[in-house]
Amino acid sequence: MESLIDYTQNLIFKFEFSSDGNFIKDTFHLDYESNKYREKDLVSLIRDTVPYFALTEEEFSDLESIDQMRIAWSRISKAQKNKKGDYGELLLFLILLVYYKAPKLVTKVRLRTSTTLQINGYDCAHFTIEDDEPVLWIGESKFHQSFSSALTHSITSLNEHCNVLFTSDELSILKPNLEINKENKEIFQRLQSIFRGKSIDKIKFKVPVLLTYDSKCIKNNVETNEKFKSELIQELEKLYGSIDEKEIVTDIRNIDFIFLVFPFEAVSNIKDSLENIENILR
Repeated sequence: MESLIDYTQNLIFKFEFSSDGNFIKDTFHLDYESNKYREKDLVSLIRDTVPYFALTEEEFSDLESIDQMRIAWSRISKAQKNKKGDYGELLLFLILLVYYKAPKLVTKVRLRTSTTLQINGYDCAHFTIEDDEPVLWIGESKFHQSFSSALTHSITSLNEHCNVLFTSDELSILKPNLEINKENKEIFQRLQSIFRGKSIDKIKFKVPVLLTYDSKCIKNNVETNEKFKSELIQELEKLYGSIDEKEIVTDIRNIDFIFLVFPFEAVSNIKDSLENIENILR
């Protein structure tokens, strides 16, 4: 896990750009190598992330490395790449783990009833402990080429999911599948307390929303210099504005939405490469 975190920190960077508005918004990007945006390296990182994403901690410890990869990839959806959510969920998993110190709470991909189906409900289940209280991170991932499409589909999903009834059902599914290391009894007990009839009104939720898109800034640059930063800020000002124009209808009282914007040169190339790897390793 430590090598995975190091690799992520050397490849994915948080862009320092703040903006007011209705929602929290963070941006991430890759750097360049030999004038190329490092999407091929990201593909390799996502490939190596699959066992951590798709296996429980116990499974990861018990299986040989060759079986780890085979079984993990067998849990990835067989849906056509442009309809598959797993690749974006893998990237969201990495960002939450590394940049928000939010480890996985449940391996949701294990709960899929068929590899031809997408994960039901929220796309992730992570947690943090903040001010001595557990916070549940349940979010969405839209790994799209078009920012407008990613944002529109994310708002639709959020309006369907972010209500007390749907979220209560989600918690009932997560409850018997908690994976936090039981050796840390204090944290485990705190997390368990959430799932023992606690009112949704008294649970703190954070909803990360990953939005990817094909970026003109990325295509027009060859290094992350001042020109890159200036052009990316100009691009983000428009994108952040379009996020703040949206409305999310929710009856959950204690909830924060965090939009994670990730520009790429060509999302389709990443998906094609991952699909080729999947066909070999599955």
